[in-house]
Amino acid sequence: MSVRIEELEPDGWRRWRDVRSRALALDPAAFACSAHQLGPEAPESRWRERIAAPGAILLAVDDDGRDIAMVGLSTAGAPELISMWVAPEARHRGIGRVLVDAVIARAGSRPLSLRVMAENAGAIAFYAGCGFELAGREPDDEGTLTMRRAAPSAATAWPAPAERPHRPGASRPGRSVDQ
Repeated sequence: MSVRIEELEPDGWRRWRDVRSRALALDPAAFACSAHQLGPEAPESRWRERIAAPGAILLAVDDDGRDIAMVGLSTAGAPELISMWVAPEARHRGIGRVLVDAVIARAGSRPLSLRVMAENAGAIAFYAGCGFELAGREPDDEGTLTMRRAAPSAATAWPAPAERPHRPGASRPGRSVDQ
C-alpha cells in the first residue's frame, strides 16, 4: 500500500470530520477529553475554523483514495503535534511515521511537543522511536503526558530524503515497502 499525505484546506472539512469521528468512535481512550469537544455534531464553521487556524491538518490517503489516518500541527503557540490516529486496517505499515515526519518537516527548526494518554504505552513507545522524550512522569488533569522533540541542530541534521545528494550510478533512495 502506498500512501500520499494531503494538507487540508477549509473546504476539506468533511473529510477531516469523517476521519476524526471514526477515530473518536473506535479509539476514544486514545484522545484526551478536550479532543472530544470537536466531534461529529460540531457545526461546519468550527471545522473550517480549525483547519484555517495556524498549523496544518494532514490526512493519509491510500491507493484507493480512502482517508486512513490523520494528524494535526498546531502552531498557535509553540508547535504541537495533535490528533494523531491511524485506522486499524492501516496500522503497522509505517503510515504513522510518515505522518509524524510530515509534521516534523512543517515544524522546521523549532522544537515540537505532543500530549499522549499516560496509559497508552504503545503510543509512548512509538513517539519515543520518532525522537520524542517524556517531559515528566506525572499526567495532567486529562491523563496525558507531554513529550518533546528537540529542534534539529543545523550541524547534525541530515536533509530530508528528497534533498539528499544522489551518487551517480547508485539507485535512487526510497521508502521500504512497509513505509
